[in-house]
Amino acid sequence: MAELPTHILTDAGFTSDEAEGVVQALLHGVNLHESSERTHSVNIDDLPDDKKEALERFNMAVAADA
Repeated sequence: MAELPTHILTDAGFTSDEAEGVVQALLHGVNLHESSERTHSVNIDDLPDDKKEALERFNMAVAADA
């Protein structure tokens, strides 16, 4: 697998562990809008706007490579 641009997430304030958790959740199709699943530590709806924007940029960067 190609190197993912997780720096987009960490530059916005995600810790390395949070960024890895987001990546793993996305790879496994986990709904990051629902914290009730307890399979991840990040709930998109609870994020500050700058982190939401970074997550959107990350998704677009990864989708462009697909």
